[in-house]
Amino acid sequence: MGFSSADLKIVSLARYIDACDPASRHRDCPYAVERDGEFTCREECRDVLAFLLRRGRAPSELKVQSFDARQLLLSEIGLTPDVLWHTSSLLQVVVKVARTHPLREDGSFNLRRFIDATSALGALGCRGLDPEKLVRRGVAKTIKLTISGWLEILESSDEPRRNAEQFTQWRAFFKRGSDEPVSPGYYIEAALFGRCARRLSAWLETAPLEDLLRWRLPERWPEAPSPTSVGEEAESWTWIVERFTETYLGQWSLESLKKEYTFLKGSWQSDLPTEVLDERTLSREEVTAELAERAVVDGDSIDPATMSSLTTQAVALLMEGQRRAAAALMDGARRLKPSDLVLQQNYAFCLLPDEPERARTLFKDVLAREKLSPRVTLCNLALAEAILGNTSQALETCTEALYVEPETGTAYLWVRGAEGWNIETTSMHRWIIRLGADIEASQDVKNGPWMERLASLHFTEQQDSSADPSTAGTDEADL
Repeated sequence: MGFSSADLKIVSLARYIDACDPASRHRDCPYAVERDGEFTCREECRDVLAFLLRRGRAPSELKVQSFDARQLLLSEIGLTPDVLWHTSSLLQVVVKVARTHPLREDGSFNLRRFIDATSALGALGCRGLDPEKLVRRGVAKTIKLTISGWLEILESSDEPRRNAEQFTQWRAFFKRGSDEPVSPGYYIEAALFGRCARRLSAWLETAPLEDLLRWRLPERWPEAPSPTSVGEEAESWTWIVERFTETYLGQWSLESLKKEYTFLKGSWQSDLPTEVLDERTLSREEVTAELAERAVVDGDSIDPATMSSLTTQAVALLMEGQRRAAAALMDGARRLKPSDLVLQQNYAFCLLPDEPERARTLFKDVLAREKLSPRVTLCNLALAEAILGNTSQALETCTEALYVEPETGTAYLWVRGAEGWNIETTSMHRWIIRLGADIEASQDVKNGPWMERLASLHFTEQQDSSADPSTAGTDEADL
């Protein structure tokens, strides 16, 4: 039976360690170096051996731990981040800050955001994660997206933050003296790919950390750094952020997936402490599978990490009832990749309660261009038809959505309560049954098929609640 080169290296290194006398180093040891005429250790052999034993092994030998970033954050004690929190939770706070405006809606300074940021960065610094590099490299793109996203929103808004000096300064920076009207997507494209991208990178590289957190513009813009000088470091820090804040590999950027693959192979080493990296483990199979899936996807879709950042901003706005602002953000984002159906669907979702006819047209276009009919699009289309009063078409779409496989799955969907429209993360199967029953009820249909499905659903839920009391009282609001 043969041995891999990695196995031979481990065995050889172990023998060197066992036989090595500190007073007389092995001259042929690959980890020895001559200093002042004597041989000494260039690296600590035992640390190298520990790394080789831990990384680069066969996937079947890896002990993969289950990981849920959201649940980790919910498990933390106390409102302010501290050193006892998980690394994932602290990084989630940093990402949240990077996706949040430093001013409140009334234009006042958001002190809570600043305290959370400094507390989380301080705790991460105690674990060997450089706060400066984490902000300047790890969440730099997120900061760019957030600033440009808010400019997209405020361009068509009359909220108090539009009157702040900060908005005027950033708008002037992006327009650079131009008096031409700003079209949707202008700011986002300029921040990521246009003439502003490198100047924003220079600001992120050189400005004091407090200025970055507060979006404070410099009096004089520094020279833009060479892209190659920070590229490798930016990829490594972005990988760390995504590794501990994104539960699903589908939300990672392609660069982070590749970095994880080389890490698992043992062909690349991270400088971060082992105890930090071990807070999450993945198998080579799942990373390889995601890389393979990305390889067959065409280039018509926006990067998943960028999509995640933009979607999170939009969801936060919708939660606050700012549907017009969320729609403005998604409208700007979809101009980056007009063929990206997810961006188009998200834009239509933001429009749905206020412009159902326009949203319906967009949802139909998504379905016409998709080979398979996604359930979430059908749910939204059914609601648009119902709002427009097309009850027969709405029920037909409900039926189509009901039988789309798989039956399980949750999504953000609109629900109408006593105070108006809200979004909730809810079961699509349950949501579509309730919508069909509500449509029947509005038509005074007695004992219709959707009413029967709803009664059966309630009976099943009551049985489940009786079997498990912890599930009681989880009913969502009516549509």
